[in-house]
Amino acid sequence: MNVLLLPYIFNILVLLPIGMPLLFGGTVAVRRVFQAKFTDSEGIRTILGSLWTAILVCSVIGLFFPVAMSPLLLVQIIYKSLWLLVFVLPRLASGRRNEIPWGVAGTFLFIVVTYPWVIPWRVLFGV
Repeated sequence: MNVLLLPYIFNILVLLPIGMPLLFGGTVAVRRVFQAKFTDSEGIRTILGSLWTAILVCSVIGLFFPVAMSPLLLVQIIYKSLWLLVFVLPRLASGRRNEIPWGVAGTFLFIVVTYPWVIPWRVLFGV
């Protein structure tokens, strides 16, 4: 099996039960995904649901065109790293651990740590 397929498979397994339910599910989906740490905001929920559904769709395409879709993995690393640095780290530093949705944070950390190992960097940057 091509190791580059693993991130796409992981994305699909994680986002299938989250992306569209968040997009269309309202407050119940927000509570489930974010462990009741965030209040529901239709605007933010639909933006995030749209992003995660787009990543889901692109991950399905990535199963067939893994190298061509590898920039998607880089985008995920960047935005998830930023969220961890800007949202999670300050809360850890100030002792507000109870404000962190640990399911999301753990998933993001797993992606940030593992995806760089499978991205075809030379092909991605034409080196």
